[in-house]
Amino acid sequence: MNTKDILLVDDDINYLHLLSMLLESEGFDVSTALGGFKALETLKHNKFKMMITDFNMPEINGVELATKVKEQRSDMRIVLATGRDLSEIAEAAANAGISELFSKPIELQRFLGVIRSSLLARQKLCA
Repeated sequence: MNTKDILLVDDDINYLHLLSMLLESEGFDVSTALGGFKALETLKHNKFKMMITDFNMPEINGVELATKVKEQRSDMRIVLATGRDLSEIAEAAANAGISELFSKPIELQRFLGVIRSSLLARQKLCA
């Protein structure tokens, strides 16, 4: 099974498309999932180094998704982006194993820096 860099999860197809194009233009191998249930299905058949997920999704929120993913893949890095106040979800996110939180709209340079350093750290651990 081939391992890709990033699984990008959001329920907004336009945001998903835009962010995936940005990440691909930066050289990342990206797959997308439209919502949490689609992400769980995708994870059954593919391996990823990292997941970037939205918080507010209708069927399962990003913290619930992270909890389910960490049960199967405790080594996966998870980044959460949200339009909500980060202080409202910080504790739940940390308990779910989410390593980074970002407010939307995302500050791109910091976001890309976190992704690069997370993937590089994972690469060093696997070497």
